[in-house]
Order: sequence, then C-alpha cells, then structure tokens
Amino acid sequence: MVKVPADWDGSLPSDVALQLPGHVVPTILLRANTEIEQAGYDRPSPLACVLFCQKLKKGHEELERRGVFAGPIEDGGDTQFFEIRDSEGNLIQVCKEP
Repeated sequence: MVKVPADWDGSLPSDVALQLPGHVVPTILLRANTEIEQAGYDRPSPLACVLFCQKLKKGHEELERRGVFAGPIEDGGDTQFFEIRDSEGNLIQVCKEP
C-alpha cells in the first residue's frame, strides 16, 4: 500500500493505492463502495478485478486456510484461475501468471 498520487482525480477518504512489485508507481485503486455511491460516481457493473499469481494452487490454499471462500481452480484454456469475492460482493478473478 502506498499514498494515493495527488494527480489521481476524484479522491475519496477510503482510497487505498497499491503498488505491485516491480512497478515504479501505483496501478490499483481500492475504495469503499458506499463512498462511491455517496459521491455519485458512475461505475460499470458488474465490477470485476483480475489478479495474477505465480503459485495459483498455493494461493488458493492460503486463502481457504484464512477462511476466504475460494471457488474451484478452473482451466480457462490458456490459463488456470479461481474466483473470490470481496466484502462488498465484487468479483475477483485470480489467474495463474503466464
């Protein structure tokens, strides 16, 4: 987690920026659904996020160990993946990094 850059528009109090390993700047913005609605921001629905993981099976097992309901590992043809949902019901797809 890093500070949200000042040049990102429409900041909200709940905003959290994530900077992934190997990146110089943050690339992911997380914010509370309730604040998005209160601010009147429009967002596409359904909202989905895709994350990549080098050790998919290990990641799946770790999430389940921590009590997160993770769907089964599926084969999408060119990659394997599983799905989870965040606390607000948003879909997160975790894919095996190519």
